Amino acid sequence: MRRKFIATFVVLTLIFLSAASVDAKNIIKVGKDINIGEDQTVNNAVAIAGQITVNGLVENNVVTVGGSVVLTNEAVVRGNVICIGGVVVQGNGAQVYGNITEVNSSNISTAVASFFYGDMDVWSWLVDIIYFCFFAMILMLALLVAALFPRPLNAITDSIQGNKAKSFFWGFLATLMIAPFFMLLVFSFIGIPLIPFVFAALLLAFMFGFIGVSALLGNFILTNIFHRYKKSLVGETMLGLILLWVIGWIPFYIGMIIKTVAITIGFGGVFLAISHHRYHHVTSPPITGDHVESTIV
Repeated sequence: MRRKFIATFVVLTLIFLSAASVDAKNIIKVGKDINIGEDQTVNNAVAIAGQITVNGLVENNVVTVGGSVVLTNEAVVRGNVICIGGVVVQGNGAQVYGNITEVNSSNISTAVASFFYGDMDVWSWLVDIIYFCFFAMILMLALLVAALFPRPLNAITDSIQGNKAKSFFWGFLATLMIAPFFMLLVFSFIGIPLIPFVFAALLLAFMFGFIGVSALLGNFILTNIFHRYKKSLVGETMLGLILLWVIGWIPFYIGMIIKTVAITIGFGGVFLAISHHRYHHVTSPPITGDHVESTIV
């Protein structure tokens, strides 16, 4: 199941990259159904809250979230078929060269029932489902942050991009100081009421920093692959988060180390962005010749 989730998000990432190239043969619809005719050929078909009916040729992948996939007898899919929240209906003559992944409520209920009947092997399956739901919530929260607070997020990404080593250093130093700082608050009469606010501020700093690193990663990939890419903070954040989530599954603690480094850099980038903001506000603008002349007059 873990490999299926990794494959799902890898394919979603590839499709997202393909969509950025503005290719007419990539069909992506939200809230609408997709119908691929018998004589029609497309590269990828992606539907969110919609059904995909394939009666022709799909060169790469078919992905639907919140809908079903119908493969008629004439359907040919050279890649993978991924259906999240629906079912895959396959005709006798349908050809699928990749894998068929189907995640829906019946899969989850079967796993829960097997667990209560004493099948302990299903533990990892349930953990993956919980982890996937947690990631989905983080993804939605990150997209809201990118859409509602673009200026502070851009300030964080600019700080990290210009000072990667310094961001890691300050993030690492600030992480080491968290425990002593909370101990100081605990043993201070005035500091005890401040603990919830400090905890919330640290949580926001970690969240904004990690989202900033994700947006920077997504921007790096898109700008280096697609030269005519039109900047989109929400799209970059989505792509970067998906990639970091997939990277986290790399075995031998490699993925965990990479994510820890990303979180540390993002945390330090928040402090750098705050310090740069304060510096620009404190420093007065230089006096030009026009201002000097007007003052003399």
